[in-house]
Amino acid sequence: MRHEIHQVVLSQGEASIREIAEQMGKKPASLYRHIDKLVEVGLLLDIGTKSTSRRDAKVYTTKLEFMRYRPRKPEMVEALGEFARASLKDTGQKITKSFDQGDAILPVPHRDVMVGSPAGWLDDEELAELNEHIDAIIELMANKPRKPDSKRMVISMGLYCASKLK
Repeated sequence: MRHEIHQVVLSQGEASIREIAEQMGKKPASLYRHIDKLVEVGLLLDIGTKSTSRRDAKVYTTKLEFMRYRPRKPEMVEALGEFARASLKDTGQKITKSFDQGDAILPVPHRDVMVGSPAGWLDDEELAELNEHIDAIIELMANKPRKPDSKRMVISMGLYCASKLK
């Protein structure tokens, strides 16, 4: 739930609890404790309020730099490891559900689902190029408000150096 909340706010740039709930198909009341926890650990920022037809609503944002690896902070290493496990587990469940519902569109260029773990031997120059592509994907996905003809797409990525694992 918290991972999905974070994804929604990241994709919107900023959002109120009502807007987050709408994107997730949930009731706002079911999100408050999760949002409070995300604010507490610094993954969401309370940036003030905006007026709505009913009342003022708190608005939240997030930034990717909160997810940066800091090896000298053991609690950050543990949190990022847990985030990676939860994120990729959630992705697997959602992909399976997409297949089960018959919603998956696989042929390129209209692919809605992709499953795989491409691997290869990269030198420093190729790794730099790969990271440029990853940054471009993140840039393409971030701060995209919902439009009538758009689909909410999620990419879960994990990149690690397999040759360094023991």
